[in-house]
Amino acid sequence: MFEEILKSTSGTAGEALETRAYNKMLQRYRDPLVVKAIVEAELNAAGETWESVQIYMRIKKKIQNDEISFIRAAKDAETGAKDVLSEISFYPT
Repeated sequence: MFEEILKSTSGTAGEALETRAYNKMLQRYRDPLVVKAIVEAELNAAGETWESVQIYMRIKKKIQNDEISFIRAAKDAETGAKDVLSEISFYPT
């Protein structure tokens, strides 16, 4: 009940709760294939695979560790565009 309320009120909190449960299963069973067997029906019902979960967890960790930043990429693109536009006198410096 608590988990459902938490997940419905905050996507980020719900995601954290699910990630914690996933990590606890990995610690408890120590074999990713056992965890895969446990969650396989849930993944299938959602149209996902074990591989997609692994990709998600890898990307999520890189975003959390600031190895991937969409904010940084957007700022870099904006700065680059402003630089190009200022070179051709379309944007004041």
